[in-house]
Amino acid sequence: MGAAKQEFHRIEKGRASVGPLHLRADDLREACSALPNLKDLEITFTQCPLQSDLLKYVFDYPSCRKLDRPQTYSNLDAIIFALHGIPLSTFKIDRLPLEIFRLPGHRTHWYTHAQSFDSLDTLDLTLDPSGLQGPGSAFRAVNGLGRILQLAKKLRKLKLAFHPYSSENSKFALSFRELFWDFTFRNLTDLTLEGVSCEEDDLKDFLARHGGTLQRLRLGGRGLAKPFEVSLGGVHLYEGTFKSLFTGLRAKLPKLERLHLEGIFECEHTDLPSHEAYNFYPLTNEDWEEVPRPKWVRSSRKTINCLPFERYVLFGGGYPGNDLTQQTY
Repeated sequence: MGAAKQEFHRIEKGRASVGPLHLRADDLREACSALPNLKDLEITFTQCPLQSDLLKYVFDYPSCRKLDRPQTYSNLDAIIFALHGIPLSTFKIDRLPLEIFRLPGHRTHWYTHAQSFDSLDTLDLTLDPSGLQGPGSAFRAVNGLGRILQLAKKLRKLKLAFHPYSSENSKFALSFRELFWDFTFRNLTDLTLEGVSCEEDDLKDFLARHGGTLQRLRLGGRGLAKPFEVSLGGVHLYEGTFKSLFTGLRAKLPKLERLHLEGIFECEHTDLPSHEAYNFYPLTNEDWEEVPRPKWVRSSRKTINCLPFERYVLFGGGYPGNDLTQQTY
């Protein structure tokens, strides 16, 4: 414990002496401009920067990952400013405060300087919506996020994950109509959506617009689960059913080759006979490589894999949910 505290205080002292990144925005831009081969950029607030096993263990608990949100806005603004004009191929942020796109100054800054998004092949955003207050705030943030996403017209791979740190088990209510309107990524082959609560028809319409190109679809993920917990980043339908969704996708996604489901999937109306609830454990990682069966999988948790659903969407047959429907989680 003592060694861990010493290492923590050493890192904190070093951070204080260096100061926030946004105070050196011009230096950062000069440094990026001197990297002509810069193509891939990843920003993360979820990996422990310390060597202590104890601190790494603590960092596995999302509630222990403290974030200075205003400073994060400014630091991210500085990074976007530094990337202006640089033709990136891959851009990834893990724990992007969603409310940054609600705030006019930050939203305008991103829209002005995120022109490097035009060259992106892969965009991977894990968003934290816990800083939003009320539906009006969420609407403005989603609208601002949509404007930024639509700059990346050439995307082949897109991941949108929502990790609500203020309520780790919840899903973020998302309207794809508000996010994208009728926008379509013309080259999209790979899509991951995680931690959303939405309408079946809204989700189905968004996916159908990409039916001519979409080959691999991942719904759900680990979310903010602790190492010993089941995956939490599933999908919630507040209108519709998964049976109707997956049946519709069979016709609307003719080029689909793979489907993966992970996390808790549930429909809103628990009192109806059509109610569905599933708890999926992962079969592959995000690169579609097989992964070992997680240690937290056990019969008492009623976890299942998604293979029957993938087969149903790709090849037809009887709907597997009739036999696998589970209790509310």
